[in-house]
Amino acid sequence: MIRLYGTLTSPYVRRVRVVALELGLSVELVDAASDEGQAAMRAINPLWKVPTVELDGQAIFDSRVINEELIARHGPGPLAPHEPDDLDARNLVTVIDGALDALVNTVYLAKDGVAADAASYIAKQHARAADAMAWVDARIDGLSLTRAAGFGLAELALCTAVEWMRFRQTYPIERHAAIVRVAEHHAARPSLVATRPPVSA
Repeated sequence: MIRLYGTLTSPYVRRVRVVALELGLSVELVDAASDEGQAAMRAINPLWKVPTVELDGQAIFDSRVINEELIARHGPGPLAPHEPDDLDARNLVTVIDGALDALVNTVYLAKDGVAADAASYIAKQHARAADAMAWVDARIDGLSLTRAAGFGLAELALCTAVEWMRFRQTYPIERHAAIVRVAEHHAARPSLVATRPPVSA
């Protein structure tokens, strides 16, 4: 059993939930938005960040590390094989995550009442996300992002980022045709369908 600290709306938590579903692994989700869940997570993760996982008594931080560990222990299952030496794939995921992190920052600042036109930092985050997604879009050839053709960790990163951007209305992803094509190709995958945030969230 995987004990996963997170929320239903976090794209990073969603990645772990998708991989667990793909590999047939049971997950106990601890709501990190609740006071009790937040306190429990902070007790084991000094960064206070989701996702955090407890696996066989070991705390693991960061969705990329968690998913790589799950695949190392249980095999890729129906996922495209993870190739740690594929630097192009790792760079793609890093850039996707950078865009996502930049936009997550703007969402939290907006929740704190910081207007987009009141802080140059917010404009910089939007510009960073735009450059990052344009860079990714230019490197997509077909429907796979990596030499391990199929739906793997890079495609998962892209699909969850795109759907979160649409869900939170943070970025006009439709401007990137190749990215949209990949996301739409995988949209009906059962693990993605099952982990989409509730509409009311």
